[in-house]
Amino acid sequence: MRRPSLLFAAVLLAACGGASDDAPPADAIAPADTAGPETTRHGGSLEDGDETLQTGEYLERFEVVARAGQWIRAEVVSGDFDPYLLILSPSGEQTDVDDSVEGNTSMTEAVLAVAEGGEWTVVVTTYEPGETGDFDLTIEVWDEQPPGAVPTETPADTTSTV
Repeated sequence: MRRPSLLFAAVLLAACGGASDDAPPADAIAPADTAGPETTRHGGSLEDGDETLQTGEYLERFEVVARAGQWIRAEVVSGDFDPYLLILSPSGEQTDVDDSVEGNTSMTEAVLAVAEGGEWTVVVTTYEPGETGDFDLTIEVWDEQPPGAVPTETPADTTSTV
């Protein structure tokens, strides 16, 4: 009486392809791609009544948490003003970024190695006092240096105190 059950199980297994020679060897299966960055996007605007720098430029702040050894990439784009970024470490060390290329004053990008874990602040502001308008900000936190990214120089002397 067991033979018909065993025969039925064998036929069912063969029909499902469970014993197929067409399956690739286990070592031929490619591993999943490594995880990309943790990305947040913000739309905003700088306008009369917003907080300002001591020198009169409007600003808006955004927080991001990163661990020591990670990388932060921030990119701000605006068709209304020449964007400028200020990046503040958890201890308050400030990096000013205006990487506008001649002829392209609508985008600024910062790429920083995170030496100090905690809450970082990305400040979107303008190159000139009084400039207003809309912007789009993308903040990425990477476990490794972003592909093709050039790290932002961190000058010892910064002048745009937040």
